[in-house]
Amino acid sequence: MGINGKTTAEFEQYIIDNLDIALKEEWIKAYHQPLIRAASGKVSDEEAFAKWEDPKYGTFSASEFVPILERKKLTYKLDLYMAERVLKKIKSQGEHGLYMVPESINIAKTDFDRCDMVTEIAKRIDASGLSRDKLSVELSERTISSDVDFMKTQIERFHNEGIKVWMDDYGSGYSSLLLLLQIRFDLLKVDKAFVDQIEHSEKGRIILTELVKTALSLGMDTVAEGVETRAQSEFLREIGCTKLQGYFYTPALSLADIIERNEKGIQIGFENPAEVDYFEQLGKVNLYDLSISTNDDYSQDTYFDTMPMVIFSIDDVSAQFIRGNKTFREFIENNYKHLLEIDRFMFDSFKPGSGYYSFNAVRQCAADGKRVIIDDRLKDGRSIQLLIRRIAVNPVTHSAAVAICILSVSNYNSEENLTYNYVARILSQDYIRLYFVDMDTENYTAYFSDGPNRDIRIDSRGSNFFNLTNDDLGLNMLPEDKEQLIKSFTKENVAQGIKNNEIFSVVTRVIFDEKPIYVSIKAVKVHGNGNHIIVGISDADAQIKDREALEKAKEEKLIYSRIGALNGDFVYIYTIDPKTMHFIKYNPSGNNSDMNLPAEGDDFFNTVYKRIPVGIYHEDVAAYQAALTKENVFRQIKNTGIFEHHHRLNFNGKPVYVVMKATIVHEDDSDLLIIGIINVDERVKKELEYAKSLDAAENKAVIDDLTGIKNKTAYSEAERKINEQIANKEMSPFAIAIFDINDLKQVNDTLGHQAGDTLIQNGCAMICQHFKHSPVFRVGGDEFVAILKGYDYNNVVRLMDNFYKHNLENKAKGEVVVAAGMSKYDNDKAVATIFKRADEQMYANKKKLKKSE
Repeated sequence: MGINGKTTAEFEQYIIDNLDIALKEEWIKAYHQPLIRAASGKVSDEEAFAKWEDPKYGTFSASEFVPILERKKLTYKLDLYMAERVLKKIKSQGEHGLYMVPESINIAKTDFDRCDMVTEIAKRIDASGLSRDKLSVELSERTISSDVDFMKTQIERFHNEGIKVWMDDYGSGYSSLLLLLQIRFDLLKVDKAFVDQIEHSEKGRIILTELVKTALSLGMDTVAEGVETRAQSEFLREIGCTKLQGYFYTPALSLADIIERNEKGIQIGFENPAEVDYFEQLGKVNLYDLSISTNDDYSQDTYFDTMPMVIFSIDDVSAQFIRGNKTFREFIENNYKHLLEIDRFMFDSFKPGSGYYSFNAVRQCAADGKRVIIDDRLKDGRSIQLLIRRIAVNPVTHSAAVAICILSVSNYNSEENLTYNYVARILSQDYIRLYFVDMDTENYTAYFSDGPNRDIRIDSRGSNFFNLTNDDLGLNMLPEDKEQLIKSFTKENVAQGIKNNEIFSVVTRVIFDEKPIYVSIKAVKVHGNGNHIIVGISDADAQIKDREALEKAKEEKLIYSRIGALNGDFVYIYTIDPKTMHFIKYNPSGNNSDMNLPAEGDDFFNTVYKRIPVGIYHEDVAAYQAALTKENVFRQIKNTGIFEHHHRLNFNGKPVYVVMKATIVHEDDSDLLIIGIINVDERVKKELEYAKSLDAAENKAVIDDLTGIKNKTAYSEAERKINEQIANKEMSPFAIAIFDINDLKQVNDTLGHQAGDTLIQNGCAMICQHFKHSPVFRVGGDEFVAILKGYDYNNVVRLMDNFYKHNLENKAKGEVVVAAGMSKYDNDKAVATIFKRADEQMYANKKKLKKSE
């Protein structure tokens, strides 16, 4: 190798001769490549790399100059220098408001020949003021193997000093497993050669899995080096490799790059130290670490054919998908393909039905940490058995990581699909309360039905069961109902009813959720030792009220048909149960829009939402989606008594203006949401035509003819509105920028007014180009004002700096120069105060530009 004509020997001598200068002058720079924690996707650690940026010969990579230093036993100088650079970088990172994560440096065997590296590194960490866990050291397998006993002693010394030691290039040599027997490492970096095999070799994937499993079993973190593809990343996360490193995420970066990426919002993000333990536990779960394969014929080809397993992060409102193994992905692909693109499930989207029991069991496990095995039913009727266990709880977010393993799924036509446990849970959902009663002593145990979880739980124990005046029974009843029940529900009547018919049954009413509902009380004999019965109180309210509801629906249909006949403007009328969201549609007009909702259905708002792209005119879709939410509708009705929204409804693809009005009426001890859709197309089109003519006239009055931007009149109106907002204390952050075109009078006098107009237009274009997110006004011949909000306000310092630089470039080229001044709103009483400050800055800027001539 040579540089600028130098031979290899000359290059080596140059490196040796100039090492001290390079260190002193900081020609050698530290670059930092992140290690991504698989469980969080955040940067958990970084590794430092050295580059020699020579002022004369350019940049040398570490692979070019480090071997030279190793042969001359000079690496200790470089490695101690890198330790100092890294410690300085970590502190600077913290000063910029970023989490400080540990960083590793590579040290060579020759370092120990020239100095006491353990003492020197510990001394430098202490001098930095950082804790010793912030700097880790990496030793290659080759370095350790060169003198195992000596290196074992040094590694133990590092550990005694609280400094972590990583083995680099794990698996690249022949003594890796022997080294693990003799020496404890904090982390193993799996050699890139194994990562490269992930997409090409089943054997390679198996070996890599076992390497990671071995390391984790010995209590060590693992890092996969050279991750370059998504497939590699996903597989490594599945097998429990805790950290990933490679160009798939990012190359090594300078500190300046890291800070800039953070400011731009493209930084991967550093891990919160308080969450480290949580993500360490979460990341070490191997999704293929089930010894029972789904295929009884175990072979190499079925190594990854394990039980489907997935991990979710559970918080108070949602379940976030973390990772799943290949078998789980195939299960979802075959059974629930629509879920493949969803990575977060909101709890309020889950409704009672298929999978609801499992959903609640997962939430319960997240809360109490108890491992459970449950069985449930899929939508297609198959039974499924799940193992659910909590892995860890995040101490910062308090979310819990829960692993779910699918132990078995029955065949479609299996006669064993129904399990006794499943059937019992289903039947128990209808019971408000259950009692296990000893007929001899009248002692009882009360249970309540946990409907959403399809389970029952012990509520209380007591005596004197048949004394219905006993409040401990939990029978809250109206006096007249309790009096009648006392007469019929006696110990003797119950015993006789069971003897004659094997069941005793009676219908009455109880107070439930502060309302009386019809219930059925049934008692049956418990077979076995003892004289026991089970008494169940089930909700019969719906059954008894079905006939009343049917009659009511007929009456409603007649009423709304009459309303439609009297007022031909009604397109639709909907009646909606606010609790269940069950709806009925009435169509007085007989016309059908493209929304095409069914005559009756459940979940009104979601049903409408699915039809919005077809039923609502495309220009109104966004506003309609934002307005027509359950929360928004009920909030407006609560505040004003009525909800109202104007939009266009599609009829055969053509938009028709309508107004939606909604309110709540109270009838028969319950509330009903009424929504009417009224055709206002003809009236709105007349109003729009009038407004269009009026807007054209008003717009002409506020537009500057020369530049096409808003004029002084428009600015005065904007200033008035802002002053109103300031007075009402409703003002959001903003700034005023004032601009003045230099030398306009000179151009008019020497080149004519046409040239002056061109100068004004060019200056206006320059202002609008730099402040493209803000309204710009021409308030005088060569004077302009911009009101900066949002993006322009948040970046105003950079924008003003760029504007000044543009002025200097234009000045050098003899093009338009525009002086500028800016001032931010600072709880001022009026815009005029801000304008004055900006005007003063503009004149100062004008003088500055003049001086640079």
